[in-house]
Amino acid sequence: MSVVAELSVTPMVEGEMRPYVDAAVDEVKRSGLKYEVDAMGTTIEGEFDQVIDAAKRAHQAVRRKGVHRVITELRIDDKEDGATMSEELEGYR
Repeated sequence: MSVVAELSVTPMVEGEMRPYVDAAVDEVKRSGLKYEVDAMGTTIEGEFDQVIDAAKRAHQAVRRKGVHRVITELRIDDKEDGATMSEELEGYR
């Protein structure tokens, strides 16, 4: 069953964060999972282990760019019969 997760990877740097955020989002893209980027994070839909792996790779991508401290937050909606982004957004779009 799929889960829906909200991922936020925050590089603890001064100045422009965009290159670091782009590196994290690129890893999510490479995962092949359904995702949406918004102003405060990225929503990801997929199997539990796939989502965890994508979050891990996004975090590591920012560290590889030389950031000494990264804070990653991951919230997961794991329903017994599965969760999808379209179901969660039904009625809002």
